[in-house]
Amino acid sequence: MAGHNETYPKMNIQYRKLQPADSKTYRELRLESLKNYPNNFGSGYEAEVAKPKLAFEMNIEQQLEEKFIMGAFDGEKLIGICGFVREEATKAQHRGLIIQMYIQPEYQSHKFGLQLLQATTNLAFQLPDMEHIVLGVITTNIAAAKIYEQAGFIEFGLHPNYLKVGNQYFNQRLMVLHRQS
Repeated sequence: MAGHNETYPKMNIQYRKLQPADSKTYRELRLESLKNYPNNFGSGYEAEVAKPKLAFEMNIEQQLEEKFIMGAFDGEKLIGICGFVREEATKAQHRGLIIQMYIQPEYQSHKFGLQLLQATTNLAFQLPDMEHIVLGVITTNIAAAKIYEQAGFIEFGLHPNYLKVGNQYFNQRLMVLHRQS
């Protein structure tokens, strides 16, 4: 990898919680993620594109504290998203879930995904009584799993046949990150 940094200009990526003005840009990037990687997400492009508003568009517009999307920005351009949802059940509010992790292909392999994930978990752990964050990753998505492991997530289970695309099944690794004391 010698000279790798010389090939690409140094990018100054910023990470922040998406604001109401970002909801349309979020929608475009979310739909792009479903189109580019149909086997990595539970939602499908065709079903989501037909909706007048995606569920998280509404959450972004309402600025919910316990359901949010972090964005990675190259200048004004949204290049990555990572969502967080706190469990709603009273006895489960000590945990949350990472969802919709995506970095545009041309920005992958530069640690922007890792930094976006860390920004998301840092904000999530600021919520009162948040103890651990879980996520699921399709076992064939090796690059994403590596990022999750680098962020400190550890595997705690496997959900066989989690997704079915056509006649093909995909397993999901279940991973958890515990709050550091």
